[in-house]
Amino acid sequence: MARSRVDLTEGPIFPRLLSFAMPIFLGAVVNQLYNVADSMIVGRYVSKDALAAVSAGAPLMSLIMLFFVGMSSGASVVVAQRFGAGNRDALQKAVGTIAVMTLVGSAGLTVFGLLVCRPLLVMLGTPESILDDTFRYLVVIFVCTTGNMVYQMGNGVLQGMGDSTWPFLFLLGCSILNIALDLVAVLVFHWGVIGVAVATGISQMASGIGVVVRLDRGGYGISLSPRHLRPDAGEMRRILSIGLPAAIQNVGNTVAALFVQSSVNFFGASFIAANSIVTKVDDLVNIPIMALSTALCTFVAQNMGQMRLERIRRGTNLCILFLTGVGAGMCVLLLAMRGQFPKLFSSDQEVIGYASEGLFIMSFMCLFFGVDRCLVNTMRGAGKAVVPMITAQFGAFSRIPLAYCLGVKANDFHGIFYALLIAAFLRMAAIAVYFYGGGWKRAVIAFEKKEEHHA
Repeated sequence: MARSRVDLTEGPIFPRLLSFAMPIFLGAVVNQLYNVADSMIVGRYVSKDALAAVSAGAPLMSLIMLFFVGMSSGASVVVAQRFGAGNRDALQKAVGTIAVMTLVGSAGLTVFGLLVCRPLLVMLGTPESILDDTFRYLVVIFVCTTGNMVYQMGNGVLQGMGDSTWPFLFLLGCSILNIALDLVAVLVFHWGVIGVAVATGISQMASGIGVVVRLDRGGYGISLSPRHLRPDAGEMRRILSIGLPAAIQNVGNTVAALFVQSSVNFFGASFIAANSIVTKVDDLVNIPIMALSTALCTFVAQNMGQMRLERIRRGTNLCILFLTGVGAGMCVLLLAMRGQFPKLFSSDQEVIGYASEGLFIMSFMCLFFGVDRCLVNTMRGAGKAVVPMITAQFGAFSRIPLAYCLGVKANDFHGIFYALLIAAFLRMAAIAVYFYGGGWKRAVIAFEKKEEHHA
């Protein structure tokens, strides 16, 4: 067994969960820092138009990435269930199916992206001065989509087998390589936007190749040789039943945020900047919560493979208690530092004032965000992804009328932040009512029936 792998079906629950979650946490931090560094290189060493071109392509890239991440969660859960059950034949069948789905899906997405990206950029109102650069940037990204998709799906497979270390190492290496290639392409070859796109594409292809080699030769008891790459209809349905709702959830959250942006824009440029700062700080402080709750999903899936329901109950409760404590600490930190954090992003006093008010309101979301994430990932680990998707979309889209009524109609910028706080609470309440009102029992019964049919 590979040293990097954590068996979440045995041993003390919480130490194992923390050990598994730590690389996920570090990977999220690296990803945030990489995004900042990439923008800095383009903005400082190319031009403001180049930065605008890359930024204009960011929403489309974000949607693609979030879709991949959602689909990889389906791969991770199915692999974890097979791994937990100790069924090597079923595990190989699942991995072979995932590999074929990844290759076919990435090819289709590349063709689709190349066909629609320019019309979509025009529809979104991309300025004429940066339209060509943005289009060329996205063409390169779409051509290299396979590397990104292979990494994301391979990441799901590795995490499903209890290995979160190697995905983090590949992400770290990819980020360092990307920054180095950015600097070479921009400062040495003066390729501008195209150079940045090529650097991103090469680094993503490298991470994809690394994941494939690791899976095939890492001692996991599976093979990616051509004779093992056979799609299985049953495994495909399982992966899609979990991954597709998660992908739709991720994309839906982004779409809802775009609608809310119109209410944010009502209050002017300074408030737009302040809202962006609040969002960035909120993303950073919630990384520990996201990391541990993601680890919980794999924990639940592996233990469902052996129907160790009492262990799942204990693990879920421990995570809820721990993350509630972490959330309380984050709340206190944001309240204490709400006037200081905005100064890291802006020196404008109006922006700092807006952001400080926003962080005061948003800090209270930390108190219950961990509960929501834990219950969602426990359900997803058991193979039930539709209800978490529905509750998440309920929270995301309820924010749209709330932001309009509490913010725009009341002519009070505080309403924008209260809208997010209330919507997040409604989302948590919805999944809690379902989970404790019989949803978990129904998930267990459904899983048992699927396993009986599979056997």
